[in-house]
Amino acid sequence: MNDVFSSLATCDSDTTQQIASVLHSRRQDPDQNRMLQGFLDTADVTAGPLLEIGCGSGELLTALHDRAPTTTLVGVDHSVDLLKMAARTNATAGNLKLLAADAHQLPFADESFATVLMYTLLSHTPDIGSVLTEAHRVCRQGGQIAVLDGDYASTDFSLGPHDPLSACVAAWRAQYVVNTHDLRSLPRLLEAAGFQLVQAGSHNYTAADSAYAYTIIDRGVDTLLDSATIGKDLARSLKDEARRRAHDEGFVGSITYRFALARRHPSATTTRPQG
Repeated sequence: MNDVFSSLATCDSDTTQQIASVLHSRRQDPDQNRMLQGFLDTADVTAGPLLEIGCGSGELLTALHDRAPTTTLVGVDHSVDLLKMAARTNATAGNLKLLAADAHQLPFADESFATVLMYTLLSHTPDIGSVLTEAHRVCRQGGQIAVLDGDYASTDFSLGPHDPLSACVAAWRAQYVVNTHDLRSLPRLLEAAGFQLVQAGSHNYTAADSAYAYTIIDRGVDTLLDSATIGKDLARSLKDEARRRAHDEGFVGSITYRFALARRHPSATTTRPQG
């Protein structure tokens, strides 16, 4: 299965810019922002230092800096181009450090961070267990991990059976999401990595006239067009249909997001995988 996000380190600049635009539109979406702020309310993000794994172009880091302007923030991502954008977005954040790094092998000593955060990272990670094991290693004893991610198998932009926009969503999911169902098991995955679950739940995101929601349809349509599954006229009509629905129906689509907060037990010990 393809996943553009998981290969951003080697993508061309046009693809990286497209993804940055998607992340920016998500940050500007009021419902997405409310969900993100609610997620941050569950964690003590003033307890630093904080690490965001998979920080992308820095949208979550901006929210963290707003809440904890003096707490040390560290963001890592495998895309150097996205990190440059994150640096520009957070140019005035003197408490921020950005590093290019692989989430499966972080360049930090054991127990370096009081808080580890992941925001829509694991759905794009080929090996979730490895990433969570690394998060556990760099998390201090008694520290916390907070995860928010999409249950993208739940993504539904249809108004009924055989809705043509469902094909667009399926094409988007195949091209942009590697783990479509795994986040439904987030509590179990965290516990398997050695964390103790504190809280878990879900948020429902329902979009009407949303630039972010349109990017899902548009990317799915473009995937179908690029594969010659559909032609240009149909591609244009499908994109227009999503926007018509926002105006006439007050609905474009919905996605369930899963969140969890867990702690590293004070008496836990971590050994780095051999190999």
